[in-house]
Amino acid sequence: MNTSVVESLKAAGLYKEEGRMAEQTLKTILPDGQITEHLMAEIDYYDLKTIGDELEILIAQENPWIQALFAKNAVAIANAVRTVNVESASGFKGAVGGGRQLDMLRFRPEQFQNPAVAAAQRRLTWARAMALVPGAGVGYMGQLICAFDALGIDGHADLLMGTTEAMCIFGFANPSWVPATSAIRIRYIARQYNVQNADFDLAQVWDHFPLIELKEPLIVYPRETVLVEAEYYQNATDEIQPVGLW
Repeated sequence: MNTSVVESLKAAGLYKEEGRMAEQTLKTILPDGQITEHLMAEIDYYDLKTIGDELEILIAQENPWIQALFAKNAVAIANAVRTVNVESASGFKGAVGGGRQLDMLRFRPEQFQNPAVAAAQRRLTWARAMALVPGAGVGYMGQLICAFDALGIDGHADLLMGTTEAMCIFGFANPSWVPATSAIRIRYIARQYNVQNADFDLAQVWDHFPLIELKEPLIVYPRETVLVEAEYYQNATDEIQPVGLW
């Protein structure tokens, strides 16, 4: 199992000290068969090397399954940076940037709207206590990633990326001792993108950091929208959280 982002970039010919990649067009085939195109800006190979080096340090203390997810999607991360770079016109200097350069952030709860409140309010934690209505059927569909607005509990709009940002989601983790999530549903640019079972309770038997990989990694490019919902099937304090980068 490859757990090195650097090795993945080397295998793709993207980890170099010198040279420059020309502008390219990235084509993405959506589940409904539609093809979208995104312009990827020119970039110095040294910037791509910096991406690899920073990610290698960023995930060094993670468990090997998380490391493998990032390594597997290293090229997709580099492509996302290049699409953002079209509008930003700045190089990638990561954590040592001078304030204007691009950077990558691991997902943290405070980056997201709290779907359990009606008002626009940031999350303080991934934990969410579920109290389902008895006899209500299979469960409750609650939001996980949504827009900052005041449209109501689990009624928020789709999250819109800005002109100089993108989001990469490779999977979901759920370290709760009693996971309450049975499925994940994703809407990408107003289309049904993925509905996937969440076998957190089965993985819990083997490890206390159960992780599921998306069947297809979700890359939300600049000016695109996304909404992620979770199906809750039992009363518990759930801690489902995305694994990836913003």
